[in-house]
Amino acid sequence: MNSIQIGIIGCGKISDLHALGYKDHEQARITAVSDVDLGLAEQKRAQWGADRSYRDYRKLLEDPNIDAVEILTPQKLHEQMTLEALDAGKHVMLQKPMAISLESADRMISAAESSDKVFKVIENYIFYPPIIRCRELIDSGAIGDPIQIRIKFLSGSSGGWDIPEETWAWRFEENAEGRGMQTFDHGHHMWSAAWYLMGNFERVSAWIDSYNGVIDCPASIMWKYEDGSRYGVCDYTHAYDMHIPSKYYANDEWIEVYGSKGMIQVNRCTGNVNEGPVLSIFNGNQWNYEHTIPSDWSEGFIGSTRNFIRAIKGLEQPFLGGRDARKILSYSLAIQLSARERREVYIEELDSPLGEQYSKNRIAQELKKQKHRRSITLEELKNGPRIL
Repeated sequence: MNSIQIGIIGCGKISDLHALGYKDHEQARITAVSDVDLGLAEQKRAQWGADRSYRDYRKLLEDPNIDAVEILTPQKLHEQMTLEALDAGKHVMLQKPMAISLESADRMISAAESSDKVFKVIENYIFYPPIIRCRELIDSGAIGDPIQIRIKFLSGSSGGWDIPEETWAWRFEENAEGRGMQTFDHGHHMWSAAWYLMGNFERVSAWIDSYNGVIDCPASIMWKYEDGSRYGVCDYTHAYDMHIPSKYYANDEWIEVYGSKGMIQVNRCTGNVNEGPVLSIFNGNQWNYEHTIPSDWSEGFIGSTRNFIRAIKGLEQPFLGGRDARKILSYSLAIQLSARERREVYIEELDSPLGEQYSKNRIAQELKKQKHRRSITLEELKNGPRIL
């Protein structure tokens, strides 16, 4: 295969960021685009230098010159479009979240694994350079043993892009069906970053409110990792009278990772609420700052797209692959379930025939362990905190 011919299905605002990864790329180019709004598709065709535009995505899938597609459509359409694209012999990069149920995700994974095509779910935060640098520092032992991660999400009433009414329409529909635009849709980014930095979730507890019945904020979400006594917290705030400085959406996020001997702060993601260095490290004695890491939000999209190209070329694995993306989806679904039923949810409950009883059994086991935990003597405590 020489130059990879790419088809874009769905030409909403976010597609402009996806297109950046193909700009002037020697091994891939956008050849065709599709959108139910043919005028918009034609506009993007001209903007990106593509050859053809379609109203019906199936016509794009029938195009024998297309090697791979990006599917940038609402969540409920993902399964059908993915299965049709794989059946048409196309490599697929799918918008997150990959599906609205684990059963749907499993059908896509099965189809992809039965084919010889690359299947990848888009996640730009794990390709965002400051988060990659944070992971490098954690892996190097710069902050000792990671103990806790805290993520802050803040959105406002103005700033960034003007969002078309039709975009809000499908998001409102998904919110009405119990998949909040912040904690489920955007939440995929937060749980992916938390997983990428510190590992698999074991269980979650979530409180999700709304100030207007539409936007699922404020919210506080907690999780425990599988490995040891390690925890995460994500707080969502919609400041409805605040302007958010941003080139993109009117929101921003920052991340703090605490370890046994230091801490790391990633000071901005989508927007520019926090000025100054994009990444800060405290080693117990002093702060060190990293100013030169590329930190425009678009960098994560470019990195994710380049991973797709390299995966098609056989140079690296797609990230997120289908099974990792399913894992993130399970976190999102467990969080929504926890908030809806006001209880702690173990991730494995979602795949267990026992349902809620699975989490109840696990909680009972944990309480039993705590009851039989021996007391620590003062002498042992003096010898160091690791015994705890």
